[in-house]
Amino acid sequence: MNRFKVRVYDVGAIGFLTQADGYDDHEFESELSLEDFAQGLMKKGFQARNRWIMPGAIVWVEQQ
Repeated sequence: MNRFKVRVYDVGAIGFLTQADGYDDHEFESELSLEDFAQGLMKKGFQARNRWIMPGAIVWVEQQ
């Protein structure tokens, strides 16, 4: 089992006006290799806190 931390770019509700961008970290466990896990995120994104994280919003994947 591998653990991954994914940092996601988060603009927020009015971030496009205030330029108050931020980042959220999400942790996952998967049997996939780092390469396969990152490739899946690149293609599909993921669901977090009842919202869909778009693939382009993922900043990096770090294996723990």
